[in-house]
Order: sequence, then structure tokens, then C-alpha cells
Amino acid sequence: MLPSWRRAIAVVQPETVLRWHRAGFRLFWRRRSRPRKTSPLPRETINRIRDMAARGRLWGAERIRSELLKLGIKVSKRTIQKYTRGVRGRSGGGQSWATFMKNHAERMWVCDFIQTHDLLFRQVYAFFLVHLASRRVVHIAATRHAT
Repeated sequence: MLPSWRRAIAVVQPETVLRWHRAGFRLFWRRRSRPRKTSPLPRETINRIRDMAARGRLWGAERIRSELLKLGIKVSKRTIQKYTRGVRGRSGGGQSWATFMKNHAERMWVCDFIQTHDLLFRQVYAFFLVHLASRRVVHIAATRHAT
């Protein structure tokens, strides 16, 4: 007679075992990926974090965290970053990146270093210098040895 485990296997189809395995895998990762349940911060602490961020413009999340620890409030750096997002706003002064690029394009060059292959599928390294304002290629060099 067959041993008991062989009789049990003979009853179950391979598709059934695969379905059970997939269901178990989904359950495992669903439970593993579930966000942790954390107690919400009191409104007073959130307001204190936002106030510190607004008043101390040079204070980062780490500095605010250390100040809160002095008061006996334990909050993670990531939580502070979450509540200070958008509080500080943009500084009004200075020029935008697009304005900077437009103002200095005549005096700027850009470079690129790429790896490609020739017709015999050997590696070739190419270096380009481009004048930003005119988009003119100023220099190009190619080699098979990039050292």
C-alpha cells in the first residue's frame, strides 16, 4: 500500500497546489506591505513643527527634531519632513534656472561622454563639447580605450 503522504498527493491536482502557493504568496506580501499603524501626532505637536519651520528658516528636519527631543517629544525626521513640506515656500528673491541659463548661455559649454559600438560591435567612447547658445559642436573625440 502507498504511504499516507503519497495518497494525499494523489488526491490533489498540481494546479491546486500552484493556486494555493500563489494565494499564500499574495497573502504574505499583502501583510508584509501593509503600512504600520502609528498613532497620529497631536495637533499641538504638528503646529509646533510648522511654527519652528516657519520661524527658523535655516532649520532642517534634523534640527527641529533635536529641539523637539529637548522638549521630550519624539518624532522621526521623516515625519517632520512630511509636516514641513510647503510651510517654508519659495524664497522671493533670485532668478529662476531658466533665466540663469538664458543670461549665461553665451559663455557656457556643455559636454557629453557616451559609449556606443562601431560596425564590428566594438565599444567606442565619444566625448563632445557643445556651445550652449549656438548648439554648435565645438569638439568631438572618439576612442576605444576610455582610460
